[in-house]
Amino acid sequence: MLHALIGDFVVNPYRKGYVFEWRLMHKLYEMGYAVMRAPRSGRIGLPVPDIVAAKNGKLVVIECKSREGAFTLPKDQIAQLQEWEKRAGATAYVAWKLARKQPVFLRLNDVIDNGGNIGKKFLAEKGIGIDDII
Repeated sequence: MLHALIGDFVVNPYRKGYVFEWRLMHKLYEMGYAVMRAPRSGRIGLPVPDIVAAKNGKLVVIECKSREGAFTLPKDQIAQLQEWEKRAGATAYVAWKLARKQPVFLRLNDVIDNGGNIGKKFLAEKGIGIDDII
């Protein structure tokens, strides 16, 4: 019983990311996309992005990050997104959600050109809005 009570107050490390993915998935659906989310996508042993969305014959794959500070996108996640581009003809993005701000999207090629490094300055220079992803 105590564990159950404590569990309500402990922040699940996946919750923030899940909420971001869930909201983004629903926003894309409202925009006319067919969408699906791959829960815990990095743990199934296949190259699966967080969100797959399709609209008017175009396929978009998105790796979602909800962090306050700069980070480096892991090489394996870059490779997985590249595989979706190659195998499915998808356009790949990284979506970064900062607290109390709208998510910003980065084209995978821009992320690769920057060595996988993503920070606020890079976001300001290369980031695009949700309406610009297709």
